[in-house]
Amino acid sequence: MSDYSSRLDGKIREHLSNIISASGLPNTGASLESMARLWFQKKAMFEAQARLLDMEEVDTFGRDDARGVLLLTYSGSLLGLSPRFGDRRGLEYASIETRADVPRLLIVERADLAKDVEVDREAAFIHGPLKSTSAVHVIAVCAPEVGLEEQGKRIREAMIFLTNGFVKLNRTALTAGERPVEQFTAKSIITYLAHKNRLTQKQTRRLVDDYLAMVEAGMLLGERVPLGRIGRLSLRKRPAQKAKVGINPATGGQITIAAKPEQAVPRIAFTRLLKERARNVELGE
Repeated sequence: MSDYSSRLDGKIREHLSNIISASGLPNTGASLESMARLWFQKKAMFEAQARLLDMEEVDTFGRDDARGVLLLTYSGSLLGLSPRFGDRRGLEYASIETRADVPRLLIVERADLAKDVEVDREAAFIHGPLKSTSAVHVIAVCAPEVGLEEQGKRIREAMIFLTNGFVKLNRTALTAGERPVEQFTAKSIITYLAHKNRLTQKQTRRLVDDYLAMVEAGMLLGERVPLGRIGRLSLRKRPAQKAKVGINPATGGQITIAAKPEQAVPRIAFTRLLKERARNVELGE
């Protein structure tokens, strides 16, 4: 069995021990080992997502660098700084730590760095309510040749995936022996989207409901409805099926399966991108 806690950098081990004390978890070696294992899983997920989006890890990031950047802190929190347009750049901060429902999100329209960002040092900001973070462990930046609009898309995508991925890791690792907290329910998705876009939950639910109703209406009207990077939804004809004799799996006896008329059935065609990303998923138990 791996001894994850012994593989941690001493500063990170101390930081995780402080999180355990503040979170109410038992202050034991088993808790530290669980948190350490969780830490390595989060780091691996962060690095894999950065590679997938063609981002590179660096040791420093200049405060005047206009590129988009992702930061992973000692505590396992995430920061996404959008590329700077003019004198403005946005910031999204997700404080996750031991959260097992939804992350605490902070969205800031203007967040200027107070100094260069360096590994093993705090990131500091001039504007907005977030003044500093815990020490930064990993810095991932977009390549200079990637356009700013595309960089912004990659940062948003990474933050959505990683914040929810980290919560999922927390949910599976820190609720052992308990009924796990449901994550991808309609309620939790609405809560997350409302926080992320600074809307009320009522506004968000209405918008999502209207979107789903539009998708359903388009499909039922015979249109091929785009679902963005997921694919397209449409109807297809299922030919009429004749009556036939089959086997009842419960009794082994023969039964007659009734004929079915021609009918329309929903169909989803997944995009090549989604199929490729699915092929790269490591399947657990």
